[in-house]
Amino acid sequence: MAGKVARYRPMPRPLFAMLIFAFSIPAIARTEVVEELRPFLEAHCVSCHGPEKEKGDVRLDGAIDGETLSLVFDVIDVRDMPPKKADSHPSEEERSKTLGLLAAHLAASTERPLALRRLNRVEYENTVHDLLGIDTPLADLLPEDGRTQGFDNVAGGGLSISSILMERYLEAADTAFEGTIRRIQPLPAETRRAVAMESKENLDSVKKNKGGTIQSAGSFVKFTPGWPPVRIDDAHPIEDGVYRCRIAAWPYDPGENRTLALAVYTGPLFGPGKKHFEGMYDVTGTADEPRIIEFTARLEAEHAIHLVPWIHPEHVTWRDGDFEKRPGVAVKWVETHGPLDQDFPSKAQRRLFGDSPTIRLEESVPVWMRHRKNVKAHDVVSDQPREDAERVIRDLAARAFRRPVDDDAVQPFVDLTLTRLDEGRSFEEAVRAGVTAVLCAPQFLLLNREPEVDDYTLASRLSYFLWSSMPDDELLQLAEAGKLADPEVRRAQVDRLLADGKAERFIENFTGQWLDLREIEFTTPDAKLYPEFDPLLQESMLGETRGFFRHLLTENLSITNFLDSDFAVLNQRLADHYGIPGVKGHEQFRVVKLPEDSVRGGVLAQASVMKVTANGTTTSPVLRGVWILDNILGQPAPPPPPGVPAVEPDIRGATSIREQLDLHSEDASCARCHARIDPPGFALEAFDPIGGFRDRYRSLGEGDKPDGIRKPSYKLGPAVETDGEMPGGMAFTDFVDFRARLAENPEAFHRAFAEKMLVYATGRPLTAADGPAVDALVARAAADGFGLRDLIKAVVENELFTLP
Repeated sequence: MAGKVARYRPMPRPLFAMLIFAFSIPAIARTEVVEELRPFLEAHCVSCHGPEKEKGDVRLDGAIDGETLSLVFDVIDVRDMPPKKADSHPSEEERSKTLGLLAAHLAASTERPLALRRLNRVEYENTVHDLLGIDTPLADLLPEDGRTQGFDNVAGGGLSISSILMERYLEAADTAFEGTIRRIQPLPAETRRAVAMESKENLDSVKKNKGGTIQSAGSFVKFTPGWPPVRIDDAHPIEDGVYRCRIAAWPYDPGENRTLALAVYTGPLFGPGKKHFEGMYDVTGTADEPRIIEFTARLEAEHAIHLVPWIHPEHVTWRDGDFEKRPGVAVKWVETHGPLDQDFPSKAQRRLFGDSPTIRLEESVPVWMRHRKNVKAHDVVSDQPREDAERVIRDLAARAFRRPVDDDAVQPFVDLTLTRLDEGRSFEEAVRAGVTAVLCAPQFLLLNREPEVDDYTLASRLSYFLWSSMPDDELLQLAEAGKLADPEVRRAQVDRLLADGKAERFIENFTGQWLDLREIEFTTPDAKLYPEFDPLLQESMLGETRGFFRHLLTENLSITNFLDSDFAVLNQRLADHYGIPGVKGHEQFRVVKLPEDSVRGGVLAQASVMKVTANGTTTSPVLRGVWILDNILGQPAPPPPPGVPAVEPDIRGATSIREQLDLHSEDASCARCHARIDPPGFALEAFDPIGGFRDRYRSLGEGDKPDGIRKPSYKLGPAVETDGEMPGGMAFTDFVDFRARLAENPEAFHRAFAEKMLVYATGRPLTAADGPAVDALVARAAADGFGLRDLIKAVVENELFTLP
């Protein structure tokens, strides 16, 4: 055994054959369990973990503590022990009996942790936005949240509170308060249009900095795809607000069987500031009748629209220094119209302060604005400051704390606000102090504070599960009526919550963490090895995986489709990348029936997963194998022993990764884990770091020139090996065979996915004590055909959803 590693393993598998035995055993003390296990340990374990040998610092010939018993369960359950080369192996009956005994003991002796936790930074932003009616960015003001059992919304060390974190919460709360007040009355909405032939300065800038640009038919044409983008300066807004943006674009000399598209971003004119992806659009029409692309976005003053063309296939037509012979995206004009939000006072201010006739905006200090003169900012003032301040704080607390609050609970916040008035602060400053205190109060920051779970707790669990935000009025009304204790009412609310646009947060947050999609920007593929990668491909990767999850959720399809499916959710950019014909258009993702010979289907063949499990240059069977064991099979591998170096693939093509891993695994301390990790990792070697299917590695050193590519920047190196055998004896010849074997025996995945959904939904880590509840969830989901929506409904009626 390697060093002791604590991990969740609630019940042995195969599930149903062992449950009856496990729970027919009464809970017994650890010493009695050890004595009952003694014959098994003597026969199969003590030779390596006893007086003569003490592998992994684990002794099993004497007294055994609870942590070691848990480790014994883990390694027997995943067939790590006894090792393949051991002289003695238990029969299946003996193994099942031992696992059943350990499972019953661990379930009875393990304490469940409380679900008490704070809001993570995404939940904080969403909750404040929904509470105050603002869209001011807040999450980036808070530090990254730690993850427990794969998610950042789970009670534990990842969601602790420190003095430094409280300072950041205070800053975020103050920023949120400021976001409710519109200081300057907006200008009337106006249209600012940049016309190509009238914008020589803009065109010169594009030609100088971006290259590959000409003027044609009253438009400027961009030939070079990808970054850096075309920046449309002249259409930028001069004041913050919500704007309707329009772009007139048409395809320049597209040729036959070629589709052009445009990725649109908004963001700062200059510098590396974050750009917001607005969408991907097909470029159609003509110079006389261009395609009009339209979207609405919140823009800051002097934010620009950034355009990234995509031209495919590009390498067939490129000729050095001859832009006119290439296809290009022509832009005739770009315009912004706004600000559309003309409310003054803002809707958010009226929501917070109310529509009392005693409250108004009053001019205060002058503000310098380049395009306006004699402008003054406005402050919120009151003719009855004490009465209005108390009302504002009491009204806010009643909504912010997500349950009825008595006067005593709210009084400290009122007192703080009134004290600021007594100190001579202005009405707005006093209310700011009170609002900031409410948004940093335990009643706001913490979930599951009550010792008993009541209907209001259930209302918050439902909303933070599926909306990552506070409950709405209907949920709170059901809580007030005491109806959420009824599982059928909760099941009905699942349908309602998922029908709301805020359910996109669930899709993004759950897939972002279960499949690690949040990490898709962490690596940039090597431009020489993977020249076909571009930002549009990355956006399409995310669109596919989220669309696939959304389709299963909407249609209540079986979660087994995550392992293998006969369909994919694609746009043309990704279909071309996958070599799937007949998919036209980049804007809309659609369900596509896969050809019989396609390697695609399920999440393991999706480019997003392949990218987040690679480093941009190379792939590693170790990294991908660890990912599959944890995220798909629910059998996480322990971390490597200290001091063991990682295996770095040789991109020069001189040594195969299998040869490197075989040498690495000659160390006995490495071999046991790699026997589980490497086989599934090798199956995924069929895909490169950007999700392309391959039979040979790409190389920057030795190798052959690829066919059909002019001036290739890489060579084809050694052949890819994708065969392997899992510790349980499941052998496979390639990726397709591996995936088929998983789909034929999906029990491990079904349970692992159910566990992931339970952890995410309840915000509490699972322990061995939760085994029966997990089993009940899996059984209920099985009865419903493992439909994704049905599984979510089974989660909200599961006993773990109602525990403190």
